[in-house]
Amino acid sequence: MPDKWVKRWTIPSSRGGLHIVGQDAEGNYGCDCIGWTRHMPRRDCTHITQVKAGDGRTFSETIMDELMG
Repeated sequence: MPDKWVKRWTIPSSRGGLHIVGQDAEGNYGCDCIGWTRHMPRRDCTHITQVKAGDGRTFSETIMDELMG
């Protein structure tokens, strides 16, 4: 099954750790946080809002930072 998300970013969680925000080919956003996954209809969570405002790091940047330590 192909991956739905064509772009990914990480946003720091307020409790430590990271949240992952994704964007699909149609431009729709999703997040792995409870605020996004458990609400219907879907609405932008704070993490998606931060990515849209230009915050966050690409998934690749985050992985490279972890590897370079």
